[in-house]
Amino acid sequence: MLLLALACAGLVQAQTMYRWVDQDGKVHYGDRPPQSGKAADVQERKYSAPTADRQTPATLRQAAESYPVTLYVAANCTTACADGRNFLNKRGIPFSEKTLSSNEEIAALREKLGGGETVVPVLQVGEKTSRGYLESAWAGLLDAAGYPKAKAAGGSAGR
Repeated sequence: MLLLALACAGLVQAQTMYRWVDQDGKVHYGDRPPQSGKAADVQERKYSAPTADRQTPATLRQAAESYPVTLYVAANCTTACADGRNFLNKRGIPFSEKTLSSNEEIAALREKLGGGETVVPVLQVGEKTSRGYLESAWAGLLDAAGYPKAKAAGGSAGR
């Protein structure tokens, strides 16, 4: 019965299963909690279908864990930031996006980059960065970090 319950759990998005012991010591499994107030040791367990993270190829998952990607943009950055974002999405790179909206945030990024002019977009791959959008420079950073060159089937990019 447990194997059947586990097999069915994979077919639905998220399934809650219950395990309990009745007053005679018999173990029960079901998709509903016990009706009787005499059940002991009631345990609720959630089972879910595989997520996109589990379907992501190992090379992409390993690169993302070792060298996370952050895209820094500004509200007034239109074409270059959109081009950079599209490049990351086309390549299937999971990334977080941070919009610089105050002078303090810009100053903090400038300090993080070691000074100089802050030109957005800024791509950070692990500890390495590239200022401004230049596809070949961005591709070089991603390649060096071990990211796949083509978008992975079933993978998803995010912000």
